[in-house]
This record gives sequence, C-alpha cells and structure tokens, in this order.
Amino acid sequence: MRPNIWYHLLKTVIILLLAYLAVVGTLLITTIIRNELKILDGTEVVSVLTSSPGTAILRTQIRNVFGDPVPYGVVFINNRIVQGDSTGTFEAASLKPGRYTIQIFAGGYEKYSWEIQIEEGMNSPPIKYETGLWPEFFLVDFHIFFRDDSQVLGIVGYANSSEEPIYIRQATLLNPQGEVITDLLHDNDGFKYYADLSSKVDIVEEPQKALKWAPRMWLSGEFPPIKGDFRPGLYTLEVHYGTFDDHKLGRYRVLQIQDHLDLESNWNPHLPSTSTD
Repeated sequence: MRPNIWYHLLKTVIILLLAYLAVVGTLLITTIIRNELKILDGTEVVSVLTSSPGTAILRTQIRNVFGDPVPYGVVFINNRIVQGDSTGTFEAASLKPGRYTIQIFAGGYEKYSWEIQIEEGMNSPPIKYETGLWPEFFLVDFHIFFRDDSQVLGIVGYANSSEEPIYIRQATLLNPQGEVITDLLHDNDGFKYYADLSSKVDIVEEPQKALKWAPRMWLSGEFPPIKGDFRPGLYTLEVHYGTFDDHKLGRYRVLQIQDHLDLESNWNPHLPSTSTD
C-alpha cells in the first residue's frame, strides 16, 4: 500500500505545482500587457509605448484651411499607409528620423502633399490654416453660437481653390424649421464687410450684386449679433455661388452647411487670418 500512497502524493504535488506555474504565468503575461497598453473607457485600447531610442513617432490631426477636422483621411508617409480617425488624428510609429513626404487623400479635398523633417521622439506638425487641406473647388465654413441674452453670432468663411474667381450671391441663415433668419450678405452690409477684410475680395453690381472671391484664397469673418428667440438645434447656412459664366446667367449653385447652436459666453471665436496660396 505504501508505494500507492507515495505515488498519489507525488501526483498531487505535481498537479499543484503545474497549477501554480499556470497562475504565475497568467499574472506575468497580464502585467506585461497592461504595461504596454492603456485601456480607456473600457472600449478603446491605445498604445502608450514610447518610441525606441533613435526612432520617431508622427502624431497629428488633419484639418482644413479653416482649422476644422477632416475625418478618415488616408495618409501616405513614404512607403507606409495609415488612416485618420473620426477626429482626423493619425499616428505612425517607429519611423527613422529624416525627411518625409506626407500625402493625404480625403473626400472633397485636393490631394495634399507636404515635405517635413521628422526628429527623434514625438513629432506633431500642425496641419491646418496655411498648411491645411484645400477643397476640391469651393468650401464654406460655418459656426453659430448663442449667448444667454437671446442673441446669436457666428463665423462664416469661404475658400476658393480654383484658378478663377468665384461669385457669391447670397448667404442665407435658416433656423431648424427652415425659416429664413437673415441674409448675411444683403443684410447689415455684409458685402462691404468682406470686401473690407481683403483687397482680394470685390463687390460687383452687374448683372446682380455679388462678392467676387479671388482664386486660391480663403478668408473667415464674423457675422454681427442677431437678436431673437433662438432654440437649440441644427441651423443651416445656404450659400448661392458660381463661376463667371454662372454669374452672367444669374444661375448659381447652392451649398448648404449645418451647425448645432452652441453657447459662447465670451464672444471670442478666435478667428484665423486670411490666406492665399
């Protein structure tokens, strides 16, 4: 009987030892993974590993000439391909320091190409305003803000990426019910306001009044406070624009852009400056 007792005892010890090693191994692997990954909100896993000595990370956000994020752009960095997320942010790690050509493809925008110097460590060159993406043809920037004294104001900008002038006939602000609030050009002397901002913006009177927007130019401006009963929701800016031939015929293209009414208590939209390419 004694050999059987020793056999069973040895078997039990071996099983306990294997179980102990399995638990220790699991804990070790979990610790390594948690040191390499940071878990945010229980759903998104983001690498927090720093680059190896002598290598570089490129992490930045794709924005257009107005500074607005451009989501889901496809980015070519020499022979590598990455894609921006819903905020336009992308990252490329383990790069060698040196000169790189960044190419970006995004719907509604021109092909983007920029040569930059990548240094060791983290690199976050700004892609916005002068270095931002240009539209394929014409782009309108629209942001509306509400203050607690029943007034709204906002930012409206235009970008002409073509080689010919664009004629802007009207810019009508609509409430969430589709009702006209005001025409930002025809009311409150909006034509003169934009013409005073830049010598590259002219007012033409014939055959109908319009802004003549210079080629390869973008410019943002504010529209003055408007009093009224403004409710939360999506507000629409409807812009009528066209080429020289469109303008002669009085036949304009229509572009609508929407923005949700936001509270802006300090009335400081932080406007970018004008730029030409």
